[in-house]
Amino acid sequence: MLRSRRLLRFSTALALLGALGLGACKKPADSTGPTSAGGDTQTAGGGVVLRYKPGPAKIKEDLKVSFSASGGGQGGEMKADITGLLDLTDAGTNKLKLAYSILDVRQFELSGGMKPEPKDGKPVPDLKAKLKEATGARIIDLLGDTDKDATKALPENAPKKEGEPKDELDMSSFGSFLGLPSEMPKDGLVEGKPVKVSKEEKENVFGLEIDMETETTYTLVKVDSSSGKRLAEIKIESESSGAKEMSQGGKSIMLSLDVTSESTLVFNLDDQLPVSNTLQSTQNFSAGSEGGGEFRVNINATYAPAA
Repeated sequence: MLRSRRLLRFSTALALLGALGLGACKKPADSTGPTSAGGDTQTAGGGVVLRYKPGPAKIKEDLKVSFSASGGGQGGEMKADITGLLDLTDAGTNKLKLAYSILDVRQFELSGGMKPEPKDGKPVPDLKAKLKEATGARIIDLLGDTDKDATKALPENAPKKEGEPKDELDMSSFGSFLGLPSEMPKDGLVEGKPVKVSKEEKENVFGLEIDMETETTYTLVKVDSSSGKRLAEIKIESESSGAKEMSQGGKSIMLSLDVTSESTLVFNLDDQLPVSNTLQSTQNFSAGSEGGGEFRVNINATYAPAA
């Protein structure tokens, strides 16, 4: 059997990828379609077009997130309730730099296999205090999708130099749950008419490249103007699957991954910024006779201009 600790680390890594992308697979950075020059999100013949507003903005995000991992006879769970600051600045044509920091930590709990243990006779640090120190940045396009190469090149993401002390309890991965919803539809949406988008691509999952097939359905539920702003409600359903043959201990193992997710995004068409986003995702993986596991991710986020 796979060692339970390794299984939980694998599950955690996948869960983080899922949360950041609001799905298992991320779209590659591309042009933002008919409004690639920034444009607006007016309802036109092509339907309602969703794009983030180019240029600077400061947004407060209230986020409740949890994920649980199980497999190998053990499991673990994380629960967090935090407020973060999203600082958006221009990063070139159709690009934004999103820097995040944490303003408040109301809850942060790790249990089971995810709970850190005392080391070298020292007590575990205050988890809430450690999480509040988490910061980070990424480069996104106007659909919210991460430009991986540009993000990697940011000074904030530079690897530690040789000899620099390493944080044994790095909270940056948990802080990276903060951010704007990604993978918004490239084309316009018409109320009540589902739009299906299929894609095949290689996804790097915990160091392994897996061929993933994904089908995502976008449905514009309604546009509500009662608040004085045009708020679009979009339902997003996604299914992904993939498999990769790998070798372990001299024998061949087929690793398979299946992901289902459902989210509801409320988007301010006038300000071109999100109002709220909820996500439920279930991710299952199997390594044949070596076992498998499941993890679930739940996200509930609300957004408002920072004072």
